Amino acid sequence: MSKKTTIPVEFFSDIICPWCLIGKRKLEKAAAMHGGITLSIQWRAFLLNPQMRREGMSREDYVNAKFGVAGASFYERVANVGQEAGIDFQFDRIKRTPDSRPAHGLIMSAGNKAEDIAEELFNSYFINGLDIGDDKLLEELASRYSLSYPASETINRQIEQDLKDASRLGIQGVPFFIFNGEMAISGAHPPESFLPVFDAVIARIS
Repeated sequence: MSKKTTIPVEFFSDIICPWCLIGKRKLEKAAAMHGGITLSIQWRAFLLNPQMRREGMSREDYVNAKFGVAGASFYERVANVGQEAGIDFQFDRIKRTPDSRPAHGLIMSAGNKAEDIAEELFNSYFINGLDIGDDKLLEELASRYSLSYPASETINRQIEQDLKDASRLGIQGVPFFIFNGEMAISGAHPPESFLPVFDAVIARIS
């Protein structure tokens, strides 16, 4: 068996963004389809709601303010796309839209456990409808993985740097993937869309 090529991926995302979870699943499927690569994911912070107050806000108020009468149809479409990606979104269980900055801090504090933490947060929010901005929830999650919470000032500065980098790169929405520091895909595209990018990166780093 030939050795697989490891492709570094910077993944700009927000943990409260359903398209980010969909995009992650499609990226994972693409890697499995390709068969010749492994992915080394670096989580990069992006805030859909940078002005969100620390206590978050009512989910109903948030959806009404952001989408108005189109909110129900928007989330129905997301749920349908999620089903195709193997995700059973439970949007009706979500009661609060949180400030996601502390959750980002926990992910970025986690080192090689970052993906595990992110998956737990995605599941807590989108499947179980929990408030992932709640300090108690985040403290308990950190404790299970032997991590510190809240994040250190170093991590908070890293989050700010990610936000600046996203602005500098012109990133206006997530998910946003950067492969090997040079090739980018914006959005939750079909798995097949990633395959030529994988091949191009392999050609550059082999």
